[in-house]
Amino acid sequence: MKCGQGVLTRTFTVRTAGGATLSRQQTIWIVDCDPFYVNGADYCDPNDDIDWPTCISPTLPGRVELDGCTADLSPDNPRLGRPRVMNNADDNCALIAIEYKDEVFTIEPDACLKVIRTWTVIDWCQYDPSRNILTGRWSYQQVIKVRDNDDPVVSCTMGACEPAVKDPITGICWGHIMLNSDAADECTVFDQLRWGYKIDLFNDKKGNYSGYDLIVSSLNRTEFNRGEKPQFDYNPGADQASCPFDASGKYPIGVHRIHWFVEDGCGNIGVCDKLFEIKDCKAPTPYCHTGVITTVMPSSGCITIWAKDFNVGSFDNCTNSRDLRIYFDENDSDSLNICCDQFENNQVNEELNILVKICVEDQEGNKDCCTSTLVVQDPQNTCPNVGPFKGKITGLVKTSKGAETSLADVQLIKNGQMMKEMVTAGDGQYSFFDIELYKDYTVKPERDDDPLNGVSTADIVKIQKHILGQSNITDPYELIAADVNKSNSVTTADISEIRKLILGINNKFSKTQSWTMIPADYVFADPESPWSYPVSKELKRMDQDKQIDFVAVKMGDVNGNVRANFGQTGSSRSNGELNLEVDQQEMEAGETYKVSFRSKDFSNITGYQFTLNFDVRSLSFEGVEPGALNTTEANFGVAKVDEGKLTTSWNSNKGETVDGNTILFTVVFKALKKTEIDQILGITSDITTAEAYSTESETKSVRLGVRSKKGVVEAGLFELYQNNPNPFNKETVISFRLPEASAAKLTVYDVTGKVIRVYELKGVKGVNAVKIEKAELNNINGLVYYQLDAATYTATKRMLIH
Repeated sequence: MKCGQGVLTRTFTVRTAGGATLSRQQTIWIVDCDPFYVNGADYCDPNDDIDWPTCISPTLPGRVELDGCTADLSPDNPRLGRPRVMNNADDNCALIAIEYKDEVFTIEPDACLKVIRTWTVIDWCQYDPSRNILTGRWSYQQVIKVRDNDDPVVSCTMGACEPAVKDPITGICWGHIMLNSDAADECTVFDQLRWGYKIDLFNDKKGNYSGYDLIVSSLNRTEFNRGEKPQFDYNPGADQASCPFDASGKYPIGVHRIHWFVEDGCGNIGVCDKLFEIKDCKAPTPYCHTGVITTVMPSSGCITIWAKDFNVGSFDNCTNSRDLRIYFDENDSDSLNICCDQFENNQVNEELNILVKICVEDQEGNKDCCTSTLVVQDPQNTCPNVGPFKGKITGLVKTSKGAETSLADVQLIKNGQMMKEMVTAGDGQYSFFDIELYKDYTVKPERDDDPLNGVSTADIVKIQKHILGQSNITDPYELIAADVNKSNSVTTADISEIRKLILGINNKFSKTQSWTMIPADYVFADPESPWSYPVSKELKRMDQDKQIDFVAVKMGDVNGNVRANFGQTGSSRSNGELNLEVDQQEMEAGETYKVSFRSKDFSNITGYQFTLNFDVRSLSFEGVEPGALNTTEANFGVAKVDEGKLTTSWNSNKGETVDGNTILFTVVFKALKKTEIDQILGITSDITTAEAYSTESETKSVRLGVRSKKGVVEAGLFELYQNNPNPFNKETVISFRLPEASAAKLTVYDVTGKVIRVYELKGVKGVNAVKIEKAELNNINGLVYYQLDAATYTATKRMLIH
């Protein structure tokens, strides 16, 4: 028997009196006249023994829609339900099993979640898969859609203020800010949320994208990680291009609006709309004169001092220097008025020292300050002497050749502490008044600016001849200048130190300041060994006014051509030329080429130096090789080769003469594109001044030519040079070099990008020069830019007009 059904055989047996047996069999068939029944073609058949849940159509699955991602998806939810056995069909003739299986889909166009629930009902009393897999087995599907009517919750955060930077072309100041957002949704997983943002610069609703200026349209994180791009993608200042999740980047100073939008899988959109402000949060950088010296007016007994007189190049990242407010912090005023009563109140006769605090404030209200000393002197005794009698110390700082030395920082020291300080002007003079008598003092001047001033390969030539005994240096100040490594001797180590400075490898001397100051009355015990010199002057129990002068020694300058003060003109002597030549070559990209330098007028040359400029778009520097001059790597400076500038300095202990076909040295390049050598090389003074020296101590200019079938032509590197003079107040000259003759356009514009004047030029191959007058530029003052455009070349520099 199975499931209460089957065949029953009953046997009846009768025994007779005579002992005989008679048997008869009865067959009884037990059948289910009403088996478990389901109409597989009609889910909603009322005669079925199963009532399928949510049945709405004879052939379609049951469809249910639920609201909220936290909805109950279990079959016990009355809105979903389970299959029910009807008509008492689950009797002894049936063995019913019911189960379900769910498939969950999270990406749906009309729902945030879809569940396909498949119910399976088996009557094991009818189901025998070995005979027929369809008999006694029925399936039914429910489609459950979960709708989400709640928007994602979006929050956005703004980073702290960061320093801003001014664009030199547009004059607009840009600042960086962190712009991030976060979102959460109950239905859609985080990686499937779709993000995007729009930014309205200056919150003026005038942008090209429905009032917005910048836009990055939506992507989810899965798409972004696959490298997909948004449909709309415009935010050139963003840190991460095409990233809709992070709007951090650079924006102009001002108040802007950002509109984040985040969409979930159900089409709900959450937003975060906020204003953010880019501010100039960086204070100006103040630079003050160490001290400002002035005198009272004899007529009034007063003097007005302006805070701007203390300014020596203060600047700001956004506010133009001319727009900075410079004032005295003590009285929040642009000026101070000093009169004789202040001399009297402070009981001083000839010099009043006032410690002042100078503040520099930008247009955003950021400020920073520096301290200085205001020295007001009364040399003509305009004010009455009410204080005790005191002395004064004056003096002059000049070179051994008599050139007055400016920018010397002279300190008056008492008991190891600096009492007063002043900087010499163009006349090299200094003075300290109202010095208490019968005390010990020390006067010490220093100067440590522009180490390359007066230093060239000509000094190396002179030092080398001294070392070899060919021409001894006997001047003690020149010997001190030569000893740049402070070893109390003049050796090849000093030459190495000087050459590194010339080549731009080092930007200062490693063992000494740029200048050494020696009391002028010091007498060298042995002028040929002057190493025990003092660098200050001590006064023991000063009992009267003192005049203390100093000799200023420019370290590294042994031939005495330093510019010691503002008014002194530099040495511009030139006695002929040294013409270097290279062979014309056609270069193919990817190939390595040796560029050999020769010269037809290399006669009695004791040294040379220059900067070799090359086009970094066309060449990469690979190395150097020696030639007749036996140069080594020590003769070349490669600190700026990434900018296309190779420096070189060479010298000999005698005049060298080399014929025009002999290679002096070779520079190895790799070509980056197809080009010709005459258009990508040039000798300049950008880092190392281009000059050569003969045995007669003549200084020559250095030029580069290219040998071709047509003869030697000047090398034609494109370069725009700094205007000279700069700054200027009447006129200046702008020079530039063209690789070939062509039309050129020189444009002058201000810091906002407004064009002031355009010069249309007919450029010639080689060096060109244009004289610019201030009147031609509408008598504008301040910082301006000039841009040269010629053929496929362009370059920009800035100049200052005052």
